[in-house]
Amino acid sequence: MRGTRLIIIIAILLVFAALAGCLFKRQPFKGVMYYGHGKVYIFHDKYYEVGQLPAGWERMKTGARTISFYNEEHKASISTDAYCGLSVSDRTLDSFSGDMTVALEDKKVTDEKEFTLDGRGALRMRVNGKVDGVPTVVDLVIVRKNYCVFDFYSVAPAGGDPDVNSAFEAFFNGFHYE
Repeated sequence: MRGTRLIIIIAILLVFAALAGCLFKRQPFKGVMYYGHGKVYIFHDKYYEVGQLPAGWERMKTGARTISFYNEEHKASISTDAYCGLSVSDRTLDSFSGDMTVALEDKKVTDEKEFTLDGRGALRMRVNGKVDGVPTVVDLVIVRKNYCVFDFYSVAPAGGDPDVNSAFEAFFNGFHYE
């Protein structure tokens, strides 16, 4: 009887300790807050810079915590997002790519390379697939800096329009975060 009571007390203490860790630890931040003049704010006083897009790219209003632009002529979008917190330091950059391409059917990575962006290792990946049966290409750049992971991605019809590619490169190459 006494042994059972001790096991129950230990189990209750372990459950309480686990819940306390979940409830009272600082939660990571997901998503961006707002955008203005080439700056993407992730906290009220923290932002990262992005490159300017050429004419024709209009800001989209979305329910997601991303900054997205759409070009009607090219039927393409360019977006960025950020995720900050200690939990991102454990994951490899390529593990984030699956999160970004989950909507693609028949995925095939056609190009993948590591490079340096704002002084940090980055990964660029081009993935072909289909969205609702429509052939689509996702060009994705992921970089980690100061306990944050920054995503940049373009989504366009298959075929690889050079204007979309150069706009996307200007956008992510303008990245800077202190």
